[in-house]
Amino acid sequence: MWSIRDCALINPLGADMAEQTAESLPLTESPTRTQSTFYRIWDSDVCYSFRSSKVTIVAAVVTAVIFFLAIFAPWVAPHRPFDVATIDLMDAELPPSWEQEGDSRFLIGTDNLGRDLLSTILYGTRISLIVGFLSVIFGLVVGVTLGLMSGYMGGYVDAFIMRVAEIQLSIPGILVALLLAGTLRGVISAEAYNEAIIYVLVLTIGTSIWPQFARTVRGSTLVERNKEYVLAARVIGLSRFSIMLRHVLPNVMGPVLVIATINLAIAILTEATLSFLGVGVPPTQPSLGTLINEGQNYLFSGLWWITIFPGAVLAILVLAVNLLGDWLRDALNPKLR
Repeated sequence: MWSIRDCALINPLGADMAEQTAESLPLTESPTRTQSTFYRIWDSDVCYSFRSSKVTIVAAVVTAVIFFLAIFAPWVAPHRPFDVATIDLMDAELPPSWEQEGDSRFLIGTDNLGRDLLSTILYGTRISLIVGFLSVIFGLVVGVTLGLMSGYMGGYVDAFIMRVAEIQLSIPGILVALLLAGTLRGVISAEAYNEAIIYVLVLTIGTSIWPQFARTVRGSTLVERNKEYVLAARVIGLSRFSIMLRHVLPNVMGPVLVIATINLAIAILTEATLSFLGVGVPPTQPSLGTLINEGQNYLFSGLWWITIFPGAVLAILVLAVNLLGDWLRDALNPKLR
């Protein structure tokens, strides 16, 4: 290819014209530089998979709406169901507003204590989501830590952690949660148990789900620990803790995000089961499971709305989160791209 210097050797006038032409042409950047971060994310495989699945979009919208209403329940709810001054027992067991005996103040009716059922569901969903998120975070931290130690160190550490995880996996998670909740209820007083019920549920549910994180992280760590970047980190003298935290952990977090999304639905359902069985949150600050438990006593007496609406919200929430988890699992699987 001829350059401007070569043109100057052959024809000086041509070189001047080439320089003027080069200066007059606008400087254009490469497409990768002009694209913003938003468009790069929008054109990624994960976003394309999300946009091409109508079921996933509907599940995401439903999950976002429920999360928004639950988080901002103190501002969105039409009534304050836990404020004794605003509750009237004369409003108890009112049907939904579209029925003949319904009241326009209570859209989907009231419960046996006269509380607005819609407001109670919003507050109950908030409690269920708080317990679910904290339980998943607790199980994730414990499981990822033990999984990294098991996969990287090996030997007796690996054998001990995996045997404990396998023993726990052989027992249904709800039984593990019931055992821990019952043990804590017998150790501490009833008043202290009710005050710390959120932390008790987080501990019991998180303890029941950590083996799934540990086994997944262990398998990924066994693959990563023999790669060149880990061997190079050993050669330069980095400690085991530094290698696991700075090098191995970021490369094993992909499957963990999928498991965390799926376990969020499991944690919400487990909390509802524990509350339904009477070892969860008290009726004074009910979750969805507590509302279903209270309503099932009146189901055959015609007060169907006290059970049906909390049960429907719980089913829709768990289904939507599970659909998002299934999509995320398929989107992050390189074999399906």
